[in-house]
Amino acid sequence: MSTSITVRRYLDKQDIRYATASYTGNTNDVFKNGTKSINAAQIAQAVILKDLRGLLMAVLPGPNHLNLEALNRQLHRNLQLATPEDYHGIFADCAPGIVPPLGEAYGFETIIDDGLLNQDLIFFVSGNDNELVRISGYDFQLLHSNAWYGNTFSNITDEEAESKATQDSNPIGNKTNLKRQIEKITNLPPMPTMAQKIIQLNTNPYAHAEDLAKLVETDPSLSAQIIRYAQSPFYGYPGSVTSVRQAISRVLGYDLVMNIALGICVTRPFKTTPHGPLGLHAFWRHATYSATLAQGLCNVMPRKTRPRAGTAYLSGLLHNFGFLILGYLLPREFATLNNAISETPDVSILELEQRILGGSHTELGLWLMESWNMPAEISVSVAQHHEEQYSGPHAEYSRLIYLADILLKSEDIGDASTEEIPETLLESMGLTKQQVMAVLEKTIQGREELDTMARQLAA
Repeated sequence: MSTSITVRRYLDKQDIRYATASYTGNTNDVFKNGTKSINAAQIAQAVILKDLRGLLMAVLPGPNHLNLEALNRQLHRNLQLATPEDYHGIFADCAPGIVPPLGEAYGFETIIDDGLLNQDLIFFVSGNDNELVRISGYDFQLLHSNAWYGNTFSNITDEEAESKATQDSNPIGNKTNLKRQIEKITNLPPMPTMAQKIIQLNTNPYAHAEDLAKLVETDPSLSAQIIRYAQSPFYGYPGSVTSVRQAISRVLGYDLVMNIALGICVTRPFKTTPHGPLGLHAFWRHATYSATLAQGLCNVMPRKTRPRAGTAYLSGLLHNFGFLILGYLLPREFATLNNAISETPDVSILELEQRILGGSHTELGLWLMESWNMPAEISVSVAQHHEEQYSGPHAEYSRLIYLADILLKSEDIGDASTEEIPETLLESMGLTKQQVMAVLEKTIQGREELDTMARQLAA
C-alpha cells in the first residue's frame, strides 16, 4: 500500500513539499526511540479521543504519552480514549493501526502539543506500513492552522518512575558537580521557533504593533493568554478586549506584549512535575507575582533612572528560569532538590543547591540565556537576582527582582532568604518603604487574578 490517498491529496492541495522515509520494525518502537537518523521528538503521533461532543485528535511528540487529565482540564471536556471501532472507517485508506496525525485532512477537531513547535523537521506515519512523511516544522504548523495548541498534556514515558527511583536512591548528601553535568549535555535545547520570531521582530527598527499582532495571532494559545492579561484588573481597562490588536493599542502597549509573549514562549518546552516547591504550579505563581510586582515597582521609580517596564516584567517572569532547565535536563537532580526543599524548609534553597548540585539555578539559567543570545538585561536578572551588591551593567533590573522577591517572601511566595528590606537598596533605586509597600499591597489585592494567570501558564 502506498502513502494514504487522503494524506497525499491533502499535502498536494496545501502545496506542501514533502518526502518519504522508510523504517523497519514496530511503529510504536519508532515513536518511542526514533531511528538512526530521526530523533523520536521529531515524530508526530496521533491519539484519537472521544466524548459526547464527538471525536478529537491529539497530536504529540513520538516518545510522549498522553496526560488525559491535564488535557481535559485545558479543554474543559471529559475526553477518553476512543476505540479503533470508533474511527476505523475514517482511516480506510491506511494500513491497520496506522493513523496519520493530520486531523484536518480527516475532519477531526485537533489539538497539538506545542512540544512539536520547536522542530525544524517533522515526521509522521504516511498511512503505509514502515513509511514516514517528512515536512518542515513551518509547514506542519501551516497544515494545522485551525488546530488548538496546548502544553503539558503529554509527558516522556516513564518519567514519573524515574523521578521516584531518583528520590529513593539519591540522598541529600550525594553531591552532583553541576558544571560537569552541564558539560556532558550535547543536545542544547533549541530556542522555540515563536520566541525566535519575537526576538527577530524586536530587533527590527521598522516593526510596529500590527506586525506584532499578526505574529502573536498565529498562535491561538498565546493570543488567548495576551487577551487575558489585557482584561486583568491590574491594567484597569473599562471596556472589553477581544483581539491582540486591542490588547496592544488600548491596554498593554507594544513593549509589554512583546515581553509577555517572549516570556511565555521561551518557557514552553521545559516541562517538569507540577508538584512541590519547584514544580510548575509554584514556579509560575512566583514568576507571575514577581513580574507584576517588578513592573509596579518600576513605574514608581524616578523617571531618570526608571528601567523599561516591559523588560522589568520579563525579568520577573524568567529570573528563576534555571529551575525549569534543571527539571528538563537533569530530572534526577531536580527531583532530589525538590524533595529536599519540601523536607527541610528552614534551609535556604541556595544552600541546598550547593549541597546537592554543587551549583545553582542561576548558573543554569545564565548558561541557557547566553546560549540563546537573550537580551543582556534578562541574563543579568537571571544570574544576579540573589546578589544585593551587584552593581555591574543592567543592575537596575536585578535590583528590581531582588527587591520584589524580598517583598514576596512576606507573603510566603518565592525563594528569598530574608524579608528585611535594606535601606541602601531603596536609596539606590530612589524608592521609599512606603512606596514599595503600597505596590506590594496593590499586587496582593489582585491575588485571585494572578493565581488564575499562574494556573493557566502551568496547565
